[in-house]
Amino acid sequence: MIQYSLKFAADNFEGEKTVSFYAHSTAGALEIAKNSADGDWAELYQGGQLVCRMRLVEETGVWLVEGSRKHAQG
Repeated sequence: MIQYSLKFAADNFEGEKTVSFYAHSTAGALEIAKNSADGDWAELYQGGQLVCRMRLVEETGVWLVEGSRKHAQG
């Protein structure tokens, strides 16, 4: 299992919140991330490396995912 962390805006206006978790793959981590993040943005990390940024589309419940160039190359 691979360790990931998810950083997002805390729902209580206290700044950012980071949650660490394990998943079998990046696809699995994205599933966990979309169900765990509060607010309208999130960043997914594997170790200390940014995997992607996510932005919630208002009222649709759909997350737009922007991959990290560095992660995609390496």
